[in-house]
Parts: sequence; C-alpha cells; structure tokens
Amino acid sequence: MPTNVTITAEELQELLAARDERDTLRSTLRLVTAERDLAEERLRAYKRELFGASSESRESGQLGLFNEAEALATTSGQPAAEDAAETAVAGHTRKKRGRKPLDPGLPREIVRHELPESERFCAHDGHVLRRVEFEAEQEGFVSRTPRAIS
Repeated sequence: MPTNVTITAEELQELLAARDERDTLRSTLRLVTAERDLAEERLRAYKRELFGASSESRESGQLGLFNEAEALATTSGQPAAEDAAETAVAGHTRKKRGRKPLDPGLPREIVRHELPESERFCAHDGHVLRRVEFEAEQEGFVSRTPRAIS
C-alpha cells in the first residue's frame, strides 16, 4: 500500500539538485573508467611490444612464404622420400683437459721450503714428521726474464 509523502518546494529543489549532481558524477565516472581502460590497453600493448615475440615475426600473408617443399609434396600426391634415419659423423679426438705445461726450454728454479729443526716433530706425540713432496709449476718473471718455478 503506497504511502503519500508531502515535501516542501525547497526540499523538492534539493532532491532535484542532488539527482543532477548524481547524474554528472556518474557520467564523469564513465569517462574516467573509459580513460583508465584505454591506458591499460596501451600499457598491455607496450608490454607485448617490449617483452613479446620477436619483432621479426612474419605477417599473416608471409606465413606460407618458405613452405614451397611442403606445397610441392602435397600437390604431387606422392610422399616425399625420407632421408636416412642416421647420419654418419666422422670421429674426433678431444683435447687434453687442464693447463698446457710450461715451455721445457725455460730456465728452472727449484724452491724448497725447509722447516726449522724445532718444528720437524709432532706437537702431540713427538714423532718425526715426514717430508711431503709436492710439485707445482708457475711462471715467474725476475727482472723481465721468464723462468719456470717448481
């Protein structure tokens, strides 16, 4: 059951003004939403251009440009002869890993690191330490003369 409400002319003017303001706000909202959607679409397009497929992608008219062999094979009605399933590859030898040895013609200098007599015994039980042999080569320069140090 409808109820009759009485309002004054002043209240009617306020309601009409509020309705007009609401309508302008809705139209502004539609405009801003459309601008936002357009900006998002531009952003997606820029991202596709920047991070997407290569710029060398083919146009749709160029897709069949290099398919002559397939086109000829299907028009002749005969299947194309298959190449051999295996291809013979000539054997090869691998290079030795590691650093190349120094030139044997370089003058050699042998460096020995001797311990003092007091350090030649074990600190825990006092037995004589054994000598450890370790060979290493490196290239050194003394007064601009190359030589091998071992």
